[in-house]
Amino acid sequence: MIMKKLAFISIAVLFISVSANAQLFQYGLKAGINFSSISMDEVTGITDGSQVYDLVTGESVAGYQAGLMTRVNIAMLFVQPELYFTTTGGVVEQVYESGTKELLDVKFNRFDIPLLVGVKLGPARVNAGPVGSMVISSVNELVEVSQDLETLTGGLTWGFQAGIGVDLFKKLAIDARYEGSLSQYGDSFTVGGMDHTLDARPSQWIVTVGYWF
Repeated sequence: MIMKKLAFISIAVLFISVSANAQLFQYGLKAGINFSSISMDEVTGITDGSQVYDLVTGESVAGYQAGLMTRVNIAMLFVQPELYFTTTGGVVEQVYESGTKELLDVKFNRFDIPLLVGVKLGPARVNAGPVGSMVISSVNELVEVSQDLETLTGGLTWGFQAGIGVDLFKKLAIDARYEGSLSQYGDSFTVGGMDHTLDARPSQWIVTVGYWF
């Protein structure tokens, strides 16, 4: 796992270093907020020996991200690699037959590397591309339900980002994006002898502000 993380970060640094030698190159800092949720099959009729409950996807949660952005401009087109730290996750509701609820948190701290390709339309932009994510730590209260989930919520996964942005005064970059999942942390988890699917890589809406140097 340590070797995977080192390789992941090394590739990111190498990519940004190579990009720095390109013509019409920009670099800057960015930060923003995200609203994320995890998706899973609804799991019903679970018993803990004294009560029966269901597991359902809960509301989205807020997180943040901060890091570096780079851009190589090619006429109206651009390639934009980024590297940043992200906090993200979601909530699963444990709903008992009595009507009471408990919220189970799933939270991740991770490094993200999007590689976006886009088109500039004056100050406005549209862009999309893949994003690789390496989880460096997590809080997973679902482990209390199934020990399978201890290994399903870690490692390197892939998603995609797509969105719009605008560059103001050639210095400020404002972006709004959607991030979806292209891979899962695992195939399934077992509760009460039944297998269920979980996409523990959160989908999220992201709003960021960046500054080009």
